[in-house]
Amino acid sequence: MISEAGQVVMLRHGLGLALEVVRLVRALPEPVAVRCIVSANSTNGTFRFHRARPGESWLGPDVDDYSGDKLIVVDSGSASIGGTPW
Repeated sequence: MISEAGQVVMLRHGLGLALEVVRLVRALPEPVAVRCIVSANSTNGTFRFHRARPGESWLGPDVDDYSGDKLIVVDSGSASIGGTPW
């Protein structure tokens, strides 16, 4: 079981990685919008990143579905890209 403190550490590391991914993508000759999703709960942690496209969110439309998870979403580019549902 991952403690609350351990989950916070995982989220902090995930946030750092997300910010680095965004920095690297912005430095490309032709930058694209990306969405990084970091989550942690009592059993695991995940880091995902996707190219953000109109109409594709990569997240569920109801934030209550993530009630057992701690979640950080980092977008580069316009907020309308990636279809943020909230």
